[in-house]
Amino acid sequence: MKTVTTRFGTFGVQDMVECYPRGSLRAVIPSEGTVIVTPHGAFLPRSTAKDERTKTGASLEFYPDGALRSIILESRTPVATPAGEVLAEQILFYPGGGIKRVFPLCGRTSAYWTQEDEAGLLTPFAVATPLGGVTAKFLSLAFDDLGSMRSFTLFPGQIVEMATPAGSVPVRIGAAFHPDGAVRSVEPGRPTPVPTPAGMVLAFDPDATGITGDVNSLEFDPSGRLKHVAMVRTKLIVRDQAGGEREIFPAFRESLCGNSETEPVAMTMAVEAGRLVVRRSPKEPAIACVAAGSGDFPARAAILPPAGLFASLQQPTCHGAPVAF
Repeated sequence: MKTVTTRFGTFGVQDMVECYPRGSLRAVIPSEGTVIVTPHGAFLPRSTAKDERTKTGASLEFYPDGALRSIILESRTPVATPAGEVLAEQILFYPGGGIKRVFPLCGRTSAYWTQEDEAGLLTPFAVATPLGGVTAKFLSLAFDDLGSMRSFTLFPGQIVEMATPAGSVPVRIGAAFHPDGAVRSVEPGRPTPVPTPAGMVLAFDPDATGITGDVNSLEFDPSGRLKHVAMVRTKLIVRDQAGGEREIFPAFRESLCGNSETEPVAMTMAVEAGRLVVRRSPKEPAIACVAAGSGDFPARAAILPPAGLFASLQQPTCHGAPVAF
């Protein structure tokens, strides 16, 4: 049997052994029964693919200096994290050994094993966040190298209520935190009114990808001031220096329903030093609104009812799209 020697001992490995260009070990599948002892406990890495949902490939990955980077576990195992004990199937580590991210599940989806099948293996569990306990089904929990929670990512379909500088927000996909625990960003789970320097807008991004909760459409700086928001069913009225007014409506695109109709795109607003920067869509140039000498912005927002938005633009809509957009 082929063996490798690592910081965690010498153990047998199966056929696949990956190395970095300079020769250090990168990834392996260990032989059955191998135990990896870390400061966070002793873990049994996966050695075989048991069924359709089990990912193939290496279950142990290392940094170029030999530090453990990732371990996929043979079975769900209790892992002590800064957010509490979590039953996990995969752990990512920082080079210094701290836990970077934990995944309660690490299965692969296919025609034979769906996202719903995967989610069915979990029951909601509580984790300690900087804002208190949150109970849900989680895709992952991420931490910084000092052990503070950096973000959490929810399973699709999960929504939790969270306190933010903009008030209580129903959150889907996930949330991220500043190092001191202040909310850095959340992804609104439903169109939600939030205050901005231009007034109340309806915060929601129907195109949010949901890969992780690290980056979200509703962002705040460490002091709680709004930095960025994606808006639906909202128009802005901007006043120029001559006193004239311009109305900015959301852009439209070809419907994702594939019926040759159109649907509105989320408009974004970034709050920068002395100005608001608005984009009707990612494909259009930014519109800057500079603050007056008093510090106030010559802009005001108005939330529109669905019928009001569509009627004002005289555009057909995708019948399958949620009317809240």
